[in-house]
Amino acid sequence: MFNYLLDKKKYLDCEWLKHSIHFFYDEIRACCSNVPGPIFYESYKDENVDWNYVYSERKKLVKNINSIFSDSSYPSCCEGCCDINRFLTDSKIQSFDNKINKVYIQNYMSCNAKCLYCVFKHVDKGLKYNVLPIIKSLIDKEILSRNAHIYMSGGEITISPEFEELLSLLLHYIYSKVEILTSGIKYCKSIEEAFIHDKCKLVISLDSANPETYKKIKQVDCFDRVVQNIKDYIKASENAKSNITMKYIIVDGVNDNNEEITNFIKLVSGLGIKEIRLDFDYEKYKFIRNIKVPDYYFDLYKNFNRVSNQFGLNVQKCDQIEAILDKSH
Repeated sequence: MFNYLLDKKKYLDCEWLKHSIHFFYDEIRACCSNVPGPIFYESYKDENVDWNYVYSERKKLVKNINSIFSDSSYPSCCEGCCDINRFLTDSKIQSFDNKINKVYIQNYMSCNAKCLYCVFKHVDKGLKYNVLPIIKSLIDKEILSRNAHIYMSGGEITISPEFEELLSLLLHYIYSKVEILTSGIKYCKSIEEAFIHDKCKLVISLDSANPETYKKIKQVDCFDRVVQNIKDYIKASENAKSNITMKYIIVDGVNDNNEEITNFIKLVSGLGIKEIRLDFDYEKYKFIRNIKVPDYYFDLYKNFNRVSNQFGLNVQKCDQIEAILDKSH
């Protein structure tokens, strides 16, 4: 009976657990999921980061998952993660190097918009700690892979006092493109230069096709400025067209209709942007709470995909959104 149970055990062979780091606004942890996951430094305040300690904590978690004395397939801190099923395997987790190949930078929580759906609206603003020296230590110790995926967000990362130097450091070290999640309200020459050298991706949540809807959602009157900034990036480099993703986040009672969505798609196509994405407020419809999205969301998704295909746009998917939709069926 005991051997039968062992044969049925699954193992969380998660790349985030082994090779990712998230510089969150108040802590340093392994991943950027819908649950905290492994936390290496709680209430972090600029102390030195011991990467040997971080590595040993990762190995300790894996050892517990692999243990024959444990019937758990994953750590308790990963309970409720929307990505668990993607990483469960039938085999024990193999040994792994002390390398980081995915980095989330989210240590600056001030913003130049006030989005209705913002998860961090009640979080203290400003720079919570300096991430630049930590990234430098990862580079100096050759722990950060040169092919690492880098995600910079906030708050609004482009107004962080560290942004320019941080982006410059990463662009000179990383072979892959740095992905920046931004409101697009501030035009950055550094981003323009990154586009020229094809080293940058932007994700901009415009969420609307007109200034009126934009202002209702963002609570700032910057629709025309964002659109002009996108045009200016494209004017500076054709690379921007295929490296900007325009995102539409559904807000109940504001932009949750096919007319607005269709007009948004037409706007994106008119700008020459190739990448597009549809999300919703996944804090409101949180995966772990098992709250179903409204039935009409599925019709909105179908229309979004259909019209996007008509205009030849590439529709990106968000794993967390897809997981919530699957649960809502």
